[in-house]
Amino acid sequence: MAFVFISHRAADIATAERLGRAVNAVGHAVHLDRWEVRIGDTVPMFMNETLATADFLVLGHSTLGIHAPWIAQEFLPALAGDLSARGIIMLPVILSGTEPPARIGGRPCLDLTTDWDRGVATVLRELG
Repeated sequence: MAFVFISHRAADIATAERLGRAVNAVGHAVHLDRWEVRIGDTVPMFMNETLATADFLVLGHSTLGIHAPWIAQEFLPALAGDLSARGIIMLPVILSGTEPPARIGGRPCLDLTTDWDRGVATVLRELG
């Protein structure tokens, strides 16, 4: 069983929850803010605590996401490197949008928008 943190934009919560249910159904522990953040918690606190125990970070991409070139060229590769050093595997997934990047943080993006079943099967295979 893997501990999986699903990161997403608020606009993509329905898709993130759907993915979370699919991942949970095969026995993985899913951390999703909507399911766990309580009154008095902060999102950064939740993220830090969750990443301290996560095996995987499923990073949801959206058309509504940040598109500054430095995010893709500098920040996300640095994030992927930091996560890797901590033993966390980043799996970028496309949750919504029409022009997704081919790669995020040096990893190919798994597209959940064009073929949900195939995309989820790929995510589950990556999780082991």
